[in-house]
Amino acid sequence: MIAPPRLAIYCGPFDGGSTAKIAARLANGFVNRGVQADLLVTASRDPIPETTDPRVRVVPMGRMGPLTRVPAMALYLRGRRPTAVLTHRIREDVFTLKAARLARAEEGPSTAVYVTVHGRMSVKLDHLKGWKGRRRRAEVLNWYRRNRGIVAISQDTAQDLLGLLGEDAAVTTIPNPIVTPQMLELAQAPIDHPWFGDTGIPVLVFAGRLEIEKDLPTLLRAFAQLRAQRDCRLLIIGDGRLRPAVEAQRAALGLTQSVEIPGWAPNPYPYLRQASLVVLSSIWDALPTVLIESLALGTPVVSTECGAGPREILDGGRFGPLVPPGDVAALADAMARTLANPLPAATLRQGGERYEAQRNADLYLELMLGQTHCQG
Repeated sequence: MIAPPRLAIYCGPFDGGSTAKIAARLANGFVNRGVQADLLVTASRDPIPETTDPRVRVVPMGRMGPLTRVPAMALYLRGRRPTAVLTHRIREDVFTLKAARLARAEEGPSTAVYVTVHGRMSVKLDHLKGWKGRRRRAEVLNWYRRNRGIVAISQDTAQDLLGLLGEDAAVTTIPNPIVTPQMLELAQAPIDHPWFGDTGIPVLVFAGRLEIEKDLPTLLRAFAQLRAQRDCRLLIIGDGRLRPAVEAQRAALGLTQSVEIPGWAPNPYPYLRQASLVVLSSIWDALPTVLIESLALGTPVVSTECGAGPREILDGGRFGPLVPPGDVAALADAMARTLANPLPAATLRQGGERYEAQRNADLYLELMLGQTHCQG
């Protein structure tokens, strides 16, 4: 009897971050098609709300420090012999490629290595300054073409990679696996918060890190302008280094009673589902998961055009307004117009269809195993 193929996904920290969610959803999609899936994790903290399928083998990889990560990965590859391994970050892809070379058997095929790129690589490299920036750029240019394949999460990301690596680079575009039946089920959980009662007062939701690229100052100023027109409230779900600054600006704008910052929510989906409007105010963002999740739940969205990702998700404004980053008046106007005339939930859900998790896990299987896997 021929054993089913085995694929590995290097997850890193198994936390509430987007990479962990994507890795878990891909692994679940793989085992749904009869493919063995190993999820390689370095730590498990703040676990993601979705659970991994019990058929997924979670492999603890330890600390994976500078001196141990290549030998540890090579030991795993030599022992388990997966057909392919998927990585998501520059450093992890480089040491996995080195480990695959170290673990190569004298007989039989070696493990193929793939990498997913989650946004414009040139922008990421340009933001890294000094020796770290030079090292990361050299690693990408020297190692990325050694992957069996490179997955870009959007057409814009793919074009950026081809400009960086050359037009003959093995780049395939596959959207992120975001929308799952489990996510939709989790979104039905009740919310223990008075704002979500039958008050008739709109509740806007922001969900994300409190970091500079999310541009919370613009959101708060725009919300203050909106509040001057109508009664509404803003819930900021997330945390980060700029929390003290955000709290100080909230107080300075007189928004203490109308803006709450409760921190991370273990299950944010009920808030996204019940929000009157979900807002993204970023200066730069690759393919914002929160927009996809909100559309899939039938919730209206407003976004800054902070890169090609939001334009791609919202189909150029078909599924929600796009405004220039940092434009307070434009953001306030878009929020007011959307609250006054929201799109039907059925129309919004169409925007999430191309990010259905099993659909995109199947595209990964087609790439990594060279064949289409149909539901059996």
